[in-house]
Amino acid sequence: MSRSIFAFDAIAHPGRREWFVIALVGGLTLLFLPMVVWKVVGLGQGDTQVFFRAGWAVWTGYPLYQIADHHGWTYHYPPTFALFMGPFANPLAGQPQPAWAMPFAAAVVIWYLINAACLMLALHVWANLLERYRPVKAQPGFLQGAWALRVGPLLALLPFLGDGLARGQPTPVLLLLVVLFLALYVEGRIAAAAFAFALAVTIKLFPLLLAVLPFMRRDWKFMVYAAGWGVVLLVGLPLIFLGPATTFDLYRVMFEQHLAGIVSGSMSPQIAAQVSPGANSSIGVGAVAARIAAGTAFYSTPLPHWASLLQFLFNAAAVVTVVVLGRGGFWAWRGAQPAAGYPLLVAGAVLFAAIPLMISFAGPQYVTSAVPLIGVLIIEAWRRVREEIVSYGLVAWSVIAWLSMIALDMPWNWLKLIGPMTWTLLLLAPTSLSLIAQLSRGYGVATDPVTAASSRLN
Repeated sequence: MSRSIFAFDAIAHPGRREWFVIALVGGLTLLFLPMVVWKVVGLGQGDTQVFFRAGWAVWTGYPLYQIADHHGWTYHYPPTFALFMGPFANPLAGQPQPAWAMPFAAAVVIWYLINAACLMLALHVWANLLERYRPVKAQPGFLQGAWALRVGPLLALLPFLGDGLARGQPTPVLLLLVVLFLALYVEGRIAAAAFAFALAVTIKLFPLLLAVLPFMRRDWKFMVYAAGWGVVLLVGLPLIFLGPATTFDLYRVMFEQHLAGIVSGSMSPQIAAQVSPGANSSIGVGAVAARIAAGTAFYSTPLPHWASLLQFLFNAAAVVTVVVLGRGGFWAWRGAQPAAGYPLLVAGAVLFAAIPLMISFAGPQYVTSAVPLIGVLIIEAWRRVREEIVSYGLVAWSVIAWLSMIALDMPWNWLKLIGPMTWTLLLLAPTSLSLIAQLSRGYGVATDPVTAASSRLN
């Protein structure tokens, strides 16, 4: 039986340097907590109240897609996630706090700790996967390899991870669920993988993109399980707790007034003012192109039609490129599907990292989805140099990534206009796509342990 994806036995006992890093990360996480509480509770910043207020609305009968937080922002996601937010419910001003919900300040603390724990667990599970499916024999570096593989992505993307935690967005929860989906899928645990996948989709719909992996493998068993779990989570739970009429009406409003406009780009001015597709912080390719063409950021109008079309074409091209390059690596046209798990993990990491570029209104917190890809690039660098060090290229990329985030607070409007975060993510594309192509041609796949569990993928 293969080692659990949550196992800690492969991690060496921490030495002095490892303990220092552990203490530093833990200390920063705890020190950041009072700042988050002060910003959310005291200053009213962040997105936390959108989700908490949705939890109050769905459990008290208030129209879910009409309730707004103190910014005037409304809820855009499936009603199931709002049901999950029940314990964090935050009422409208003047309404009583439900007896079954936590006080707002306590809810902010608990939500922050849940997200921080999900982030750390996702880093650990992903590192376990890479160590198992891409073992490396290399000289130890500054940190013992197992620790460096967990800390490296955290440090490379620290400003974006911190932004997500400060905003109260569920991006760390989504990261963990996507990592669990990929981990369980390569292990051949189809039903559990489908549940993790469906649960991610109940929070935000964009992980649906990763369904291209089992679809290209013609894994109809997974597709049936995922559809079944999706029906249970997205339809069954609302039917049980809200009733058929309310459930039908909620989904009608979500698709007609929120999702349809967001997907097409032809959103109402009210929704556009909330998601701000033309804001300087928007990462999507269509958003950057529209902002450059306008010569300034815009916040209360949707993207022009041509920019929405450009975004659609980019999205289609990105998926088709991964699929074409991945033939023979994570999927095959005929016969049995490839059993090696590593090419599948790489394809999943690349697609997930591309999501911020594929959503016109994606903000800095969405860059959290690049965590798995950074882990892949770290271990590939170790294989090349035979030493567990962070390559100069990745160090340079991390510096550029940090600067692209810092640029949002700088007075240089021209720099904000061209979308440095977008170009920073695009810098990862050549290396990532080249790796998919190499794995599809069989280079280096022999070291990927084709275990009995991964064979069950077929």
